[in-house]
This record gives sequence, structure tokens and C-alpha cells, in this order.
Amino acid sequence: MKDLEPLLNGLFVPSVAAVSAAAALFIVRAVVMHFLKKWTAGSGTAFQAGVLKPFKIPSIFWCIAVGLYFFVELSDLPRKYVLMVDRTISILLIFSATVAIANLAVKAFENYARRSDINVPATGIILGVFKATIIIAGILVILNYLGISIAPLLTALGVGGLAVALALKDTLSNLFAGLHIIASKQVRPGDYIKLNSGEEGAVTDITWRSTTITSPQNNVIIVPNAHIASATITNYEFPDRQMSLSVQVTVPHLADLDRVEEISREAAKAVAGTLPDAVAAEEPSVRFAAFGDTGIGVSVSVRIKDSRLLYAVRHDLIKALHKRYAAEG
Repeated sequence: MKDLEPLLNGLFVPSVAAVSAAAALFIVRAVVMHFLKKWTAGSGTAFQAGVLKPFKIPSIFWCIAVGLYFFVELSDLPRKYVLMVDRTISILLIFSATVAIANLAVKAFENYARRSDINVPATGIILGVFKATIIIAGILVILNYLGISIAPLLTALGVGGLAVALALKDTLSNLFAGLHIIASKQVRPGDYIKLNSGEEGAVTDITWRSTTITSPQNNVIIVPNAHIASATITNYEFPDRQMSLSVQVTVPHLADLDRVEEISREAAKAVAGTLPDAVAAEEPSVRFAAFGDTGIGVSVSVRIKDSRLLYAVRHDLIKALHKRYAAEG
């Protein structure tokens, strides 16, 4: 038993103390997280409600680091092992603090971009680059703390970067295409667009690989950034969100065109006046377009407030025109 006393005093007791300290901190962490979650749940801003999330994972490392600190202070380990554990504690604290700062900075930037007129949209690719920059800075601090020279590492990365670039050609193409899309500001999150390949909908996010579009049928369309960058795009948000909605009609050659123009304008006015999605102040347009084999083409147009309302207003306009044409014979 006496032979085991040094071992018990040297390892067992410090281990129990370390585990007890870490367990106590985990309990305190859970209680604090619970009360902070209830406090932020009733806050009026999204930033306050989400400020707890950046500290959720890093706080676990802080509890482990404190447990290791108690273990080192109470143990009789050789100096080289003490230094090793001290370095581990420092690395845990630096890395966890870096992750917490990165998450909090991304959350703050996202909230600021949403509430202000900043020219940089809070898209997935911008937030990812912002977060990666902070984490890389933290890793460089860790390497400097460990005494590892950064210059040879950067040289090695530069040599191997060419091979990686060739292997990830498509991925890098989408990455830089995404950055180009954001920098050009011709397509932004929230814009309603239509590609020359037929896909259309509202842009919800631009990530490092793809652009996410929500179609009018509420389906998610994922398009590679490289395809977006090379496509012919109609952006219904420029120069403003208002747009003209046209319905094409064919009337018989023998029809009274003056009467057709009159009743078409009256029907379009009725739709614009009753629908909140239409611009009632704008005079509807009725234009005869061309002679056809079966009749004369007519284009009936009204102004709508938002391109996302295109299908709903077109539906009501076609119904109103059909009803009025039927009534007029």
C-alpha cells in the first residue's frame, strides 16, 4: 500500500481534482447557458438572440482547460510533461477563443449587413471567407507560440498550391465566380432573376460553390456559380422592383379593334384597382402587336409592385380579360 501512495498522490488525486473541477464548470456552464438562453429568447434583435451560439462549443474547451490546469498544479509530473500539458492548455485556450471571436464577428457582421445599407451582402461565401480569415490568424498565433517558423510553411504551401489548384479546378472556378458575382452587385440575395437556361426565382444565398434560388413553386434550385457567371440573366429587380406584366391575346381579324382596346383597358384597370400587388396609379397599356394566321395579336400590360407577384397578378388579369371578352361576345 505504501508503494502505491506516490502513484496515488502523483496521478490519482490530481486526476480526481481535475475531473471534479471540470465537472463543476460544466454544471455552471449549463446553468449559465440556460438562463442566458431564456434572457436572449425575449430580446428584440436577432443578434442578441444568436449571441449565445458562438460561445457554446468554445466554452467546452475552457472547462477542459481549467481541469487540465488543476491536474498540472496538483501533480508531481516531471517538468517536460508539465510543459507539454501547459502548452496543450494554451493551445486549447487560443484556438477556442479564436473560434468564439470568429463566430461572434460573423454574427455581428451578418446583423450589421442586414440592418444597414452596406455594399457587401451577408452571403455564405462572404461570411465563410470572413470566418476563415480570423481562424487562420488564430492558427498562425498558435504556430508562433509553438516556435514553428511560418515562412517555410508558406513556401511549402506555395509549391503544393499549384497541384491543389489543378485538382480543385472546378471548385476554385465556382469560388472565384461567386466572389465576382458579389463584387459586381449585378445579382444580390433577394433579387428575382431568370437564367437563359430557363431557371427563375429569388436568390436566397451565394455560397463558395453555388447560388441558391427559390422558384415560384417554392422549390430550391442550386446552380453552380460558374454557370451563373457565364449565363445571360434577366434581373427583375433592376432598375427597381416594379415591372410591367404583359398578357398576350389573339382576337379575330373581323373584331372591332377600338372596342377590343377599350374593354381590354377597362378590364386591366379593374385588376390594377382591386389588387394590392398592382400599381393602380399606372395606366394599363394595350398594344396591337401583329397580324397572325388566326387573328390579331394584342398585348395587355399592367405595372406590378414586385417581380415575385408576377404569376399571381397574371392569373387574375387573364381571368378578368376572359370574363370581359365573354361578356362582350
